Amino acid sequence: MIKNLTMKDNNTFKKKLAEVFDDDLTTRSPEWKNYADYVIIGMIVLSTVAVFLETLPLSEGFRQGLRVFDWIVQIFFTVEVSLRIWAADLIDEKYNGFGGRVRYCLSFYGLVDFLATYPVWLGIAFPALIPVTVIQLFRVLRVARLFRVFHYLKAFRFLGDAVSSKKKEIWVSFQFIAVITVILSFLLYLVEHEANPEMMGDGWKSIVWAFAKYLGDPGKIADMPLATPAGHVLAFLVGLMGIAFFAVPIGLLSSGFSEAIEKNTRETELEEFRKKMKKEFRRSGNKSFREYLDAQPDGGGERFKRVNFVPQRVPVSKLQVRQGMTLNDVIEACNKYKEFRLKNLAAAKSEEELTPERFVVEHFPINTDYGCYIPRGSKVTVVCPTSQDEVGIGWFTYYLAKMGGFNYISREMGELDSFYNLSAKPSPEQEPNRKAFLHDLEESSAGGWVIVFAEQTKNSVNTADFHFANTQKDGTASTVVDAEEYKRFTDTFSSLMKEEFSLKTSAPSQRYPLLNKTSNKNVGYFVREKHPETNVFVLRPSSQLMNFNPQRLAIAWRMALLISEHFDDGRAMTNDDWTDLEATVPGF
Repeated sequence: MIKNLTMKDNNTFKKKLAEVFDDDLTTRSPEWKNYADYVIIGMIVLSTVAVFLETLPLSEGFRQGLRVFDWIVQIFFTVEVSLRIWAADLIDEKYNGFGGRVRYCLSFYGLVDFLATYPVWLGIAFPALIPVTVIQLFRVLRVARLFRVFHYLKAFRFLGDAVSSKKKEIWVSFQFIAVITVILSFLLYLVEHEANPEMMGDGWKSIVWAFAKYLGDPGKIADMPLATPAGHVLAFLVGLMGIAFFAVPIGLLSSGFSEAIEKNTRETELEEFRKKMKKEFRRSGNKSFREYLDAQPDGGGERFKRVNFVPQRVPVSKLQVRQGMTLNDVIEACNKYKEFRLKNLAAAKSEEELTPERFVVEHFPINTDYGCYIPRGSKVTVVCPTSQDEVGIGWFTYYLAKMGGFNYISREMGELDSFYNLSAKPSPEQEPNRKAFLHDLEESSAGGWVIVFAEQTKNSVNTADFHFANTQKDGTASTVVDAEEYKRFTDTFSSLMKEEFSLKTSAPSQRYPLLNKTSNKNVGYFVREKHPETNVFVLRPSSQLMNFNPQRLAIAWRMALLISEHFDDGRAMTNDDWTDLEATVPGF
C-alpha cells in the first residue's frame, strides 16, 4: 500500500513508479500501470526461457543472439531493480531512508532482485575478484524471479493468504504431533531396545525411526522390522500420526484457501458497493443556496449559481433501497474504504430533543493518512481537528474553505482521540498521523490567521449558534495578536448572522474558552509557539446549524466572504476553486 502522500505529491515520477511496483494487476486507472507490470512479467519469463535454452545444443548464431538478448535483459533488470529500490519507501514506510533500503534488499524479493543484477556488473568490473562460474550462478538467479510472477497470480495469493491465516493452527498441530511422536518413540524404545538393539539402541534412534517413517524412509533408516507385538502396536500409532502429520495441515490449508477465495469474492462485492455508494454522492445544485443568491441585490452572480456540491450525507435506508445493500454491507464498506464513515445523525442534536437514531453515511476527501490537507497559499487556514468524531463538521468546513480559497486541514480518520487537545498522548497507531497533522498545520499557518473549528450542541442552556474562543478560562493568554481586527470581525460576524440568518453568536470566550485548564497544550497554542506572529481563534458552530439548517451552505458562503474580507484581502470572489465546483462528477 502506498502511504504518506499529500496532494502535492500526486503527480511525482516516484509515486508513479511506486504504483507500478506495487505488484497489483488490478489497477485500472490509468491502464499504463498494468502494461508496465506486464512488460516486467514478460521480461522475467523471456529471461527464464533464455537461461533454459542456453543449456541446449545450439548453433553459434543462435547463441550469439542469446548473448545479445542476455545483455538487454541485464540492462533492463538493472534499471528496474534500481528504480524499485529507490521507490521502496512509497510502497512501504518501513523502507524509508538508507537503512530501510537495506532492509528492502534483504527481504526475499529484494534479495533475489539484488543478487540477479548487481553482482554480474561487479564480476565484469573486477574479473579477478569474482570467478566466471559465480557470475553464471548469479545470472541463473533470474529464474528465481519467477517467484515475483507467482506473486501476481491470484492462486498463489490465495495460497499465501491461506498460510498466513492458518499459520498458528498449523504450528499448533505440528507441535502436538511432534510431542505425541516423541512420547511414542520413547515407548517404542522401552519395548524394543532389548529385542532389537541395533535399530532401537537408544532414545535418539527411536525418534529418528518415527520421523523417518513420516517421510517415507528415504534413507532406509527404518527398514528393519520390529520384533515385539507391543512394538507393532506402537508402530501402528506412529503410522496414524504420520497420516495426521500431513492430513491436518493440508486440511487447515484447504480451509484457509476456501476462506481466502470467499474473502476475495467478498472484497470484489464490496468494491462494487463502493462504486454504488460513490454514485449516491454525485454533486448537484443546492436549492437553498441558489435562492439565497437570488435574494441578493446583485442576484449573487450567475457564475455562483452554477456550482454543485457533494451531498452532506446519504441515509443508510436509501442505500438499502436504491443500491440493494444490507446494513452489514454498508458497515463493512465503511470499515474497508477510508472515504466513507457511518454516523448516527441523532448525535448532532441535544439530548433534550430526544431524536430517534438515524444512521447515515458521510463521504469526505482524503489525501493524507490523517485526512485532508489542501494548501492554497491563503493568509487564512481553516483547521478541523475532530471531524472523524463530530457529525457534519468536515463537510461544512470543507466547503467554507473551498468557497473562501483558504488553506484547509481536517482530521477525518482514525481513533476518537483528539487532535485539538495535545496534552493527551495518542495511541502508537495515531502518533505518526498526529505528527503529520501538526507538521502540515505548522507549514500552512506562518503569519495570517488560523481558525480552528469544533462543534457545540445547542440546547436550553446554551442558546447560541456560534461561540468564539481565543483565551484561557480566566481570560488571559490570548492567541490573537491583532485584537482590534479580531473584535471588528466578531462584531461584524455577530450582526451579519443575526440580520441575515437570525442566528445568535455569544461573546468571545463567554461560554467556551480556548482551554478550561491552566495548561496550553492545544492546537491554538501550538501554532502560536511555532509562529508568534500568527492569529489563532476557535469558532464553534452548533451541530444543529451544520446538519439541519437548510441555509447551511449559504451561511458557509457568507462566512467565507466575511473571513476573506477581514483576513485575506477579499480574494474569495476570485477563487479558482469555483470552476471545479461546476462539475457534476461523483465525490469531491
